[in-house]
Amino acid sequence: MKVRAMNKQALIPSGISSLRLVALPLFLYFFSTGATTLCLLIFALAQVTDLIDGYVARKLKVTSRFGAYFDAVTDFVLISGVFAAFTVSNYYPAWMLLLITLSFAQFIASSLYSKKLYDPLGKYIGGILYIAITLTLLSPTPATFIIVNVVFPLFAITSFVTRIVSFTSIYRRTLIIEKTSLRHTKGHTA
Repeated sequence: MKVRAMNKQALIPSGISSLRLVALPLFLYFFSTGATTLCLLIFALAQVTDLIDGYVARKLKVTSRFGAYFDAVTDFVLISGVFAAFTVSNYYPAWMLLLITLSFAQFIASSLYSKKLYDPLGKYIGGILYIAITLTLLSPTPATFIIVNVVFPLFAITSFVTRIVSFTSIYRRTLIIEKTSLRHTKGHTA
């Protein structure tokens, strides 16, 4: 009985994350009708779900690797969907949407390999994009577009470089440890 109760509790944070998936079509509808205030409201509620899903998972002691990745995926779907709408509206060029996709893909792929990768900015990319979306909704002006077109690519490129450097460093250390272990093993069998 207790196992079933815990499984049901594990669904709560994922359910909260899922609300971001529900928010996207609502956001897109309101954006297409020019209802910026409703877009901001829906987007603010989506941001709140991003803040509380991990907290709830930790409080209920149901954190999981799946939950962490599901959280990242729902962020990606929401953010890329919003930026797709911005791209169609000619707010941002298509390469921005491609860079967002590459940033999330690189984050997921490198996180699958190792949680020990050094990336001081990577965990903030989603936050930067949330801020970019909010600024774009509040002030869809050329100045905002220029700021977002400069700041996000700088964060994304820096994150990409630091993850590659960290990955390379970890990989080299792993090779050195394996070579040392192999030499040590050969030394004992000789």
